[in-house]
Amino acid sequence: MNLVGLSGAIARSSKAKPLVDFVLKQATTPLPHNKASIDMVDLLPELGVTFARAAAAPRLEKTLRWIENANLLVIGTPIYNGSYTGFLKHLLDLVRPSESAEVEKVAIIAATDRGDCNSLALEHSLRPLLSQLGYCTVPTSIYARDDDFVGDYLAEEAVMLRARRAVGEAFGILGLEPPHSAFLATPGLLRSAIAR
Repeated sequence: MNLVGLSGAIARSSKAKPLVDFVLKQATTPLPHNKASIDMVDLLPELGVTFARAAAAPRLEKTLRWIENANLLVIGTPIYNGSYTGFLKHLLDLVRPSESAEVEKVAIIAATDRGDCNSLALEHSLRPLLSQLGYCTVPTSIYARDDDFVGDYLAEEAVMLRARRAVGEAFGILGLEPPHSAFLATPGLLRSAIAR
């Protein structure tokens, strides 16, 4: 399984990266897997001058392939003016949509902002875009306010539970046994595991 975390922030001070890292950590299991954590801040010099996939620099091309080959993509973004960042949209525009129905591709969507006003931005903007790229997005999205963090660490229990629930949903879609952390958020998973 390929696990990929993608932070769509354009500033290192954003809380999107710590949120993506937290969710990715919840999805890590003892099962064999490949894992990549992508910080879009590192790609900005190449991304800003790449207008077509054929012109992608080697590092950007490698990143695009990681995204395309992800079985589980955890994608997080800060919310700017009611939507995800423009550079994240540009990066995803360079991703080739999945043409194979045989390979299950699941995405967990997450966002950060200063307050609660833009909590639905994930639903009306990022979820449809990922569906166009061939990803099945899990029902539970993760939204965290900047004050839900202490430094770069997620500290709000309700957000942690949503993250664990989303991971459990993703593993269910992929037909895999969810990580133990998912049982903490989804009592139904625990009951079904005990019944087996």
